[in-house]
Amino acid sequence: MYRRRALSAVGGSVATLSLAGCLGDDDDGSSQGTNTEEETENEEETDTDTDDGNAETESEEETTGQTVDESAELIATADETLDEAVDEFEAALDDTDDPLGERSNAIETRPIEARIDDAETNLAAARDGATDDQLETIAALEDVVEFLRDFVAVFSAFGDAMDEFEVWEQYLDQERWEDAVRVAERAESYNDDAMDSMTVARSTFDDIETDALKDVDEIDRVELEVTLEELEDMLTVLDVFFTGGRQFAEAMIPFDDAITALEAERFQTAASEFSAADAAFTKAYHTFTDAEDDAPAEFRSDLIDMSCELDALSDAAAYYALGASEYADGNYSRGDEYFADGEAAAERCNRSDVAL
Repeated sequence: MYRRRALSAVGGSVATLSLAGCLGDDDDGSSQGTNTEEETENEEETDTDTDDGNAETESEEETTGQTVDESAELIATADETLDEAVDEFEAALDDTDDPLGERSNAIETRPIEARIDDAETNLAAARDGATDDQLETIAALEDVVEFLRDFVAVFSAFGDAMDEFEVWEQYLDQERWEDAVRVAERAESYNDDAMDSMTVARSTFDDIETDALKDVDEIDRVELEVTLEELEDMLTVLDVFFTGGRQFAEAMIPFDDAITALEAERFQTAASEFSAADAAFTKAYHTFTDAEDDAPAEFRSDLIDMSCELDALSDAAAYYALGASEYADGNYSRGDEYFADGEAAAERCNRSDVAL
């Protein structure tokens, strides 16, 4: 009963983000840097046939102009491919809109990485014969490539963490507490990987020269900056849920043992196990309550709910320990009173008249 209420409090607490709007679709800007060069070359071609030196200059300019055009085309293709990679990235993220649902939260990154690889290949080829301005654009797009690789790594680890958290929920449903502890630890580890990857991605993002991208695509730096900050906050809060989820499962181990001992009328053992559960629930309670003040608004309500549930379970376990001790001393009437107090404590988070 208590486990299901705690799970219901966790259920609405996880959110995912997308990159919608991070990269624009300004297709018309991709050739602006080349038009001026082509017009200049056409004007120079009208002054040909004056002498052999001029003819040689014209030939060199025609060759250079063709190479510049090819570089521009490769740049435009790479830019378009990166936009497609972002589109696929957004589509993959849309599939994770229910992190605690039945579907896997792992993101299929191979198609996205294939797009990024294609863009990187085109950018490398575009360097041959590129102008100085084009080289700056290429370098900026290569930074975008590196950033997208790092960002994909964040969500890959995030998906793995959420999948483990789903298994944690399944184990709790089956009251397999040790297994729940084990997969919660894995979720914590994957989330740590995601946070490490986020640190790398943010550093890469800060190195992007967005001014050099004005001729190919518009990166909304402000919007992407907000997205990065929101994702960092989310990963930090998820770390609280994964850690608290592990501690909750750890607390249920002695709690279950206490109930088993109580049913077998091993009252002193039950009292000891209830006390251990009380301490473990208290530890989980502090994990959630300590994170409330700094948590984003969308997570704060869930943290408060979990804090209430765990505090209630801690108090209930403490009362049960007292009741079991009274049973051990043969004071059954007094023991019943303590168990009644424990039941009331466990139920208090469901009462609308209670001021938290």
